[in-house]
Amino acid sequence: MEFLVFGEDWGRHPSSSQHLLSLIAKQYPVYWINSIGLRQPQINITDLKRISEKIGAFLFSANTRPNTLSAAAIKKEIKPLVWPLATNPIIKYFNHYLLTKQLPAKKHFRIVWIALPSAVDYLDLCQADMIIYYCGDDFSALSGVDHDKTTQAELALIDQADLIYLANQQLMQRFPASKTIYLPHGVDLNLFQSPTHCPPAIQQDRPCIGFYGSLNTWIDYALLDYLAKQRPNIQFYFIGHKECRQAELLQNKNIQILPAVPHHQLVNYLQHWSIAILPFVDNRQIQACNPLKLREYLAAGCPVISSHYQAANDYAPPVIIANTPQQWLDAIDHILQFSSEQRALYKQSAHQRVQGESWQQRVEQILNQIQTIRHQHHK
Repeated sequence: MEFLVFGEDWGRHPSSSQHLLSLIAKQYPVYWINSIGLRQPQINITDLKRISEKIGAFLFSANTRPNTLSAAAIKKEIKPLVWPLATNPIIKYFNHYLLTKQLPAKKHFRIVWIALPSAVDYLDLCQADMIIYYCGDDFSALSGVDHDKTTQAELALIDQADLIYLANQQLMQRFPASKTIYLPHGVDLNLFQSPTHCPPAIQQDRPCIGFYGSLNTWIDYALLDYLAKQRPNIQFYFIGHKECRQAELLQNKNIQILPAVPHHQLVNYLQHWSIAILPFVDNRQIQACNPLKLREYLAAGCPVISSHYQAANDYAPPVIIANTPQQWLDAIDHILQFSSEQRALYKQSAHQRVQGESWQQRVEQILNQIQTIRHQHHK
């Protein structure tokens, strides 16, 4: 078998597809095709910068950001130069022409794994023996997406897919039951449960609260500003890129924004925080989300406070759900009063909650299901 994957930019952020395919790549060749966007670019600084990154990567194999997962994990990283969701026939022709030149020759039973629906336009180039649609998000509610065109692409992909994996059980009713399987995110248990040393950036002489990930529009910045002001003795740490203007609200003296670090280094910070948080706004995107960091927080044994949404509710307890600013303060105060015995009990409970949810276990499930479908087709 070999895998041809249409996913996000490899190493740009550690998506579930990257975790899964980096493990699958230990057994089978994996060719990774970087992001084919979910909206057409516009004339603004962000999009122009992104276009220049794509052109640079295509021409010079440039790495635009520090990798969070090793490129050595996969057979080849393909950096396409295609215009997303193109409708113009000439642009569509050049998209196909350029990508055809980059695709590897087929050598084995080929599984095409698609994580972004816009890739459906290129299935005719792929010589697929099996098509898997891995749906990690509700694209109809996702920020920064052309919802109409992406929904059309997703419907076409659902029709052609042999197998569909959903990371969120709430979306199951949208997909055909005969070929759709709920596959929750996993976690690298060995990485997050192995003891680490505290990084110099973390003050060990005072309680601290942390979050890592994109500082984007789905973060509740008003809540964070309130919490920091109400608890000036607590140091708040945020690890990640500022992706929206609201992130500039994080100006309190006891708030420190640290630059993004490779995925394997996040545990160094997480294990030494007093509390890890998931402070999200309440919208359609969040209600359908299933953040990878939730299981990573628990695997590290760090007490977790989260906003209210289904994926977090499923892990309560040990996750503490807070619906109002006062509930957030109460939860923070409660955890900071833990004795060493109570903290050890929480850590044990958190570990037990995710013990059967490793990425390796998810991969074994996927490979078994692929083999079952292959055998059924051969009968």
